[in-house]
Amino acid sequence: MGFRPSQAKKILHEARMVMVRRGKIFWSNPRLEVAPRAIIEDVILGFPLDEGDDDGKN
Repeated sequence: MGFRPSQAKKILHEARMVMVRRGKIFWSNPRLEVAPRAIIEDVILGFPLDEGDDDGKN
């Protein structure tokens, strides 16, 4: 997506904190470098990650 490493890390952290606030304690691990895609798209970024993806793969 072209995010800088620090910006990507911040997005992941914010998404994980949303999950923790929703009662999903598993996501509180700071070493976890993944987050639910739906949370990132809807809550953090506000747009779908596939938008504008013209690599020819469907």
